Amino acid sequence: MSGGLRTSGPLSAAAAAAIPAGPATSVAADKPCSASERWEGDRKCYTATARNVALVDLHIRKKRGRDHARAEGWVEEGGAVWMEVRKDGGAAKRVHLKRVPKAGTFNPHGASRQKATGWQYDGPGYLVRGCAANAGDRLKACTGWH
Repeated sequence: MSGGLRTSGPLSAAAAAAIPAGPATSVAADKPCSASERWEGDRKCYTATARNVALVDLHIRKKRGRDHARAEGWVEEGGAVWMEVRKDGGAAKRVHLKRVPKAGTFNPHGASRQKATGWQYDGPGYLVRGCAANAGDRLKACTGWH
């Protein structure tokens, strides 16, 4: 793909609907994306999962000669995808929050949505990670800091 959203992946709408609700699960570790999940132009790609379901990918590529990162996640209605940024070892700041609206006339039967954040500078002095959570943080995952 050329930097766009994936149209298929490890979490289809049917699979997302099958994720059981339960106690919050949070993951703060990641693994490299499989070759089929990398976007064209990715220099690096990491995936974070919860309950063995991929929730968020962090894509890193060079833009204008500097690293930039973008998170892509799969969450249910009421969930969100975002990035967290640290500058020069400071406190983490949440940026590029993308929420999935709850049911309504827009899509009353949707179970899962694919969302992607904007691109975030990830050059010297910066660390970023991608995060995603279903409604109520019942299922949450964040990549490691990169």
